[in-house]
Amino acid sequence: MKKRLIYALSAALVVSAMTAVPALAAESTGEVNASVLNVRSGDSTSDSILGKLKKGSTVSIEEETENGWYQISYNNATAYVSDQYITLIDEESEDAEDAEITEEDTYNNDWDGPVLTRRAGTVQGPSGKETYYNLDMSGVIRIMQNQGYDYEYWVREDGVKMYGDYIMCAANLNVHPRGSLVESSLGTCIVCDTGGFASGNPNQLDIAVTW
Repeated sequence: MKKRLIYALSAALVVSAMTAVPALAAESTGEVNASVLNVRSGDSTSDSILGKLKKGSTVSIEEETENGWYQISYNNATAYVSDQYITLIDEESEDAEDAEITEEDTYNNDWDGPVLTRRAGTVQGPSGKETYYNLDMSGVIRIMQNQGYDYEYWVREDGVKMYGDYIMCAANLNVHPRGSLVESSLGTCIVCDTGGFASGNPNQLDIAVTW
């Protein structure tokens, strides 16, 4: 009787190990591989849609559920996406050449003043006042592409949203027209967007980040 019990427990442990959800590395990053991906309030298709992500968008994955969903950070809140439409990004295997371009070409290595960070919130950069915002950039990218700026969207290692070799930012379009390049404390920005802040702060840059 004892031997049968031991065999049964051993078999149960093997089945459990085979069906367990794989451990997910802390603070994993994923990329959307579907044309458009619904972001939901819970881990099922019956939960409400909070928004949509375009193919190529990156997400910060907090954990994996047992029924095939990723819990992510979306607009500074908890949300869920189906894991079958997310490709995990192995950040450690990035090409050395890409890393070199990131360091040398996109940071402002000539600026020795204050640098914009999540903690700083607002600084005076080389072109004036700087602050930051975190929104879905798919609509902004669509506008830029329609105007001939067909660059690749990606997120720099410090969380700054990039469009080609330039940082995405919002500005007063009367001062800095869409597509113009402006120096910031974080590197060279390309003006992709504008907002209500621009009317009262014509020289301000609002830099797109994931913070």
